[in-house]
Amino acid sequence: MLSLQQTLYHNTRTLHQRIENNPFMHAIAKNESLDGPYRWLLGKLALFSHSGEKKLLAILNDSYGFEVSQRCRVHLLLDDLMDLGITQDPLDTEYFKDFDTPGQAIGLLYVLEGSRKGGAFLSALLEKKAPHLPMRYLKGYGEMTEVQWVIFVDLLERYNNEPIRQEILTGVIRSFEILEEIFHDTK
Repeated sequence: MLSLQQTLYHNTRTLHQRIENNPFMHAIAKNESLDGPYRWLLGKLALFSHSGEKKLLAILNDSYGFEVSQRCRVHLLLDDLMDLGITQDPLDTEYFKDFDTPGQAIGLLYVLEGSRKGGAFLSALLEKKAPHLPMRYLKGYGEMTEVQWVIFVDLLERYNNEPIRQEILTGVIRSFEILEEIFHDTK
């Protein structure tokens, strides 16, 4: 039997690739200026993260072991936006209004935690190409990003043989779909 992480990865690979097809990644690939595309990226991530973290805090309590309040980091994203001269209201959009189970919330947390790994990769790249950009959010947990990922995956695997497993998969897929919707919204 596959690990839960392997199952989630396998079932979302195509969604993940579609999300990577965005103006920020295109600018990196074409070696273009990253200032505008980075502002775009952070703005889109703010919509997703603010709504997502709000839902996580409402659903997941400490009995699940994920220490959700310590994993919420949208405040760093809003600080980065402010450093770029963008003041964004707390964004009351409820992208996750249909999330109502702990399993769905764990799936959402999987996407947010996975983005920390991707963010660490992007921040290392940006350090070389655009070091003037604020990157607190992308740096995730700093040097502890990989360690935090391993801790998260170990906690996640507790649910591999549990009935909640399908809810987690549903939450992951729906979270990726929401992120894709946000990224492709032209507003």
